[in-house]
Amino acid sequence: MEKSTRVTKTQLGFYFDQTRCMSCNACTVACKDWNQLNPGLVNWREQFTYEGENIGEFFPFSMGCNHCEEPACLTVCTADAISKTDDGIVTINRDKCINLLSCIKACPFAKPQIADSKQEPNTIIGWQIEHPAQKCTMCLDRLDEGLKPACVSSCIGRALDFGDMAVLERTYGGANGAVRLNSTDFPYVYKNNKVDTKPAMLVKKKASSNLTVHKSTSYKPK
Repeated sequence: MEKSTRVTKTQLGFYFDQTRCMSCNACTVACKDWNQLNPGLVNWREQFTYEGENIGEFFPFSMGCNHCEEPACLTVCTADAISKTDDGIVTINRDKCINLLSCIKACPFAKPQIADSKQEPNTIIGWQIEHPAQKCTMCLDRLDEGLKPACVSSCIGRALDFGDMAVLERTYGGANGAVRLNSTDFPYVYKNNKVDTKPAMLVKKKASSNLTVHKSTSYKPK
């Protein structure tokens, strides 16, 4: 297995290369398998394919929580259920969640999600409500074991990477073409609003002769 070095007092994040992604969904299946998510509404990582104006032109996009430097979900949660770790990972304490739903509405990417009784039939001791909010944890348990997130390790096209954002930017940014996720270059991934929460995600954009992207399909593993 690939190893990862856990760091502190920094900002961990993801890198995604649109030019290498084959829309195979290995990342989404690995995420769901590792985190033992039953079939249903909640998917911590989703893979979308956006169609361009030209025949055969498509733009794949794989995204979980972006563990923003200024997370809107954390700011609006008055139950104090959301926090950031020393290495920048945004987490939800499901024991504290009281179903305010403000985090879902505030997140530009709608990443906090709520399951239903079919997907999550058993209530856990400590929960105050039947289905507390949940989302990508950047595989905290794997990081503690020195492993990379499941999505990164499973990507056969090497379209995903993970690490300290400063290192990712030195490796993939600048002349190498990757930019921070933003609403100008990637408007189609913003679902709720286009507030700049400084997402901890670098993206190498797939070039297009026409920047209009008009249709999308998404795959959600069963």
